[in-house]
Amino acid sequence: MNKSLLLSLIVVALMFTACCKNKVTEKKMDNPKQGDTNYNYTGSTYEQNYVWGGAMNMAWSELIESFTQDKIELDSSDPMVQSTLDKLNEPVFGKQDMDDTSYYIKSGYGKKTIDLINKECRDKFPSKSIADLKINLGERDIISYAYFLKEIEYQNTFTKQDISFDTKKVKGFAANGNSYANVYILDYTNDDKFLIGIKLKDNQDQIFLGKGYPMDKPDELVKLLREKAPLQTDPETYLGKPMNKKDVFQAPMLHLDYERSYDEMIGQRLLNPALKGYVISIMQEIVKFDMDEKGARVENEAVIGMVTSAGPGQDPYKPKLLILDKPYWVMMKRYNSNNPYFILGVQNTSLMKPVE
Repeated sequence: MNKSLLLSLIVVALMFTACCKNKVTEKKMDNPKQGDTNYNYTGSTYEQNYVWGGAMNMAWSELIESFTQDKIELDSSDPMVQSTLDKLNEPVFGKQDMDDTSYYIKSGYGKKTIDLINKECRDKFPSKSIADLKINLGERDIISYAYFLKEIEYQNTFTKQDISFDTKKVKGFAANGNSYANVYILDYTNDDKFLIGIKLKDNQDQIFLGKGYPMDKPDELVKLLREKAPLQTDPETYLGKPMNKKDVFQAPMLHLDYERSYDEMIGQRLLNPALKGYVISIMQEIVKFDMDEKGARVENEAVIGMVTSAGPGQDPYKPKLLILDKPYWVMMKRYNSNNPYFILGVQNTSLMKPVE
């Protein structure tokens, strides 16, 4: 082989290698991480408070995985329907964002599946407070179901204390000489704008409270949370700075018991070939949330039912005042996820206990 031919072959080989590298690079650029960009929250308003839980995302994704293997298509041009559909087809939350001991998902046909859901979910979660399903479905009607339960306990118990929220006295709790160590500060502009976290006995989960951020834009706080508290490989690492003993922390006790029907989706006919002739007859969720001086508990259930015909549906140091006396956000997530599994925007005292 002469030198000229050998040199030509080397040049071609180098060009081929560079080309392949470019293709790999392009592929990575075309597939950004979902959690970094997705803000498809389908939250709703309950007594002027924003509520969102991840169970409906899981139930919808289960529907796709089990029956269509592709995005759900509906026979509707209604903008509200399309908005909800687009968000559910590109979910912001999934099974990868939660530990498998905390959720239950199942889909299938008719009453047999409903009976199985009631038994299996109750067996896995004996403390489940949401009642068993009582839905009339035919033998070929479809159900997709998701439920999760999270109970968290603070590292140290706070002190019960009545506090003021929007000029009204409500039941609450506050940091004392021991429990101040629970609180760590991730973002602080002033006493009316801050993001804090609370240390838990089980550090696999995290809870954050944000005051002073836009209450009509949950995605803005999620974006901040992804920046200040991104997914971690070590749950022992606490982000931000510990609260100083001179700082003040107070928060209201909260109680939420909310049921939602996705009314815009009821009666919508599916276009996917695998679900031809089916109509959404039920699409609802229940969210329960309690937060007090000891910890927090969140329960979220989502049900999707489809029938073959439309039917009825169901300097010198200045102490920081970390006082949640104005509208604020509550967010809960796993340490190794960017995506919260629960979001609550507290706008008023409707979720609080008044001082008698």
